[in-house]
Amino acid sequence: MRRKAVLRFRGFFNGRGGPTPVALLEHFGTPVVVRWISALKSLGFTSFVVAAERGVLDAVEALLRGVSLRVEVEYLAPGAPLPADAELLVEADFLVEPGALRRFVEGDYARGVHAGKPVLEKPARGAGRSVELDELAEPRHRPACVYAGDLEAARRALVRWAQKGVHFTSVLNAPLENALVKLLGDCRAVTPNRVTLAVNALSLLAVLLFANGQFLPAAAFSYLLGILDGVDGKLARVRGVLTKFGHLEHSLDALYEQALYASFALGLALHGYGFLAAALGTALLVVDCFVRHVYNQFALTAGKPLKHYTPFDRAFAFVDGRRNVYLIYAIAFSAAGHPLLALLAALIHASLTAAVYFVRATRHLRELDEREGTAQLMRLSTHSRKRSAREA
Repeated sequence: MRRKAVLRFRGFFNGRGGPTPVALLEHFGTPVVVRWISALKSLGFTSFVVAAERGVLDAVEALLRGVSLRVEVEYLAPGAPLPADAELLVEADFLVEPGALRRFVEGDYARGVHAGKPVLEKPARGAGRSVELDELAEPRHRPACVYAGDLEAARRALVRWAQKGVHFTSVLNAPLENALVKLLGDCRAVTPNRVTLAVNALSLLAVLLFANGQFLPAAAFSYLLGILDGVDGKLARVRGVLTKFGHLEHSLDALYEQALYASFALGLALHGYGFLAAALGTALLVVDCFVRHVYNQFALTAGKPLKHYTPFDRAFAFVDGRRNVYLIYAIAFSAAGHPLLALLAALIHASLTAAVYFVRATRHLRELDEREGTAQLMRLSTHSRKRSAREA
């Protein structure tokens, strides 16, 4: 069944080149109408009705003409009745934070309101419950709605909404990452995938520096690469078009992270720290891979990242073990002349993270089994086997 959304555009932006429909305004290179289609398509909508005055409709139709979006797009002139099968009505001159949009679409709400005015509405629910959009967004992403015609406010909001990480190093790196996103966001030649490939290519220099025993320059350069690595995802999010191919970034990140750890251990082993460095490095690689696998497997199984599951999990995610922390250890201990201690500190931090993640994941998944009745089915199966054994 096709899910249909109505995108209603009303306003114009009076710029230097004259009035421009808000639907065609570009933020970081992406027109508002394209941003809305992409956001709703990711939520399962495949049919769109653009409702506006004739001049706006002609401009939107000209923009989308000849582009295969794999969705249906219809155009509705003023005064025409809204389609009866529309599931969602959007005041599309506004932009809505993606998390709040998803929670509204998936939740039991009739209207999503900003500053007292409905921005999102489910016509079939009639006079059902209204919700302020800010209530559906994380505090760091509020306000969750902004008028697209206010160019500066919209750009600031898009950059703020693009902040995904909750770790203290993510907060620490955010100002520089955001500055780079604002600088590169309008440059069409700089794509998120190209930033990812650049980071992985540059990581080879860090690997060579570590292996050559230049631990402090290698660690500092690697940390700067980590900041650049945070730009690709933010760049994709501020542009509003996320690709499935882009998720391979996580695999490339894992490749270069493990290469950094291995080259650090190799460099220590080759420059006076011998077997102990190799042993610590091997242990760090194993434990870090385990942490990554538990985290990813939990998200796949539970349908929600572990770091967002409970208040404790969110608090621990602020200080858990990860690449940027390990590189801070490498910078600090290398500057102090004891680089081997950086490897030991990273291993301890990774081991603590592994223990907490495994215990928390085990607890949550068992609770899910209880809630869904799977644990009871298992008990019945076990009881049946035991009874059969006694009867035999």
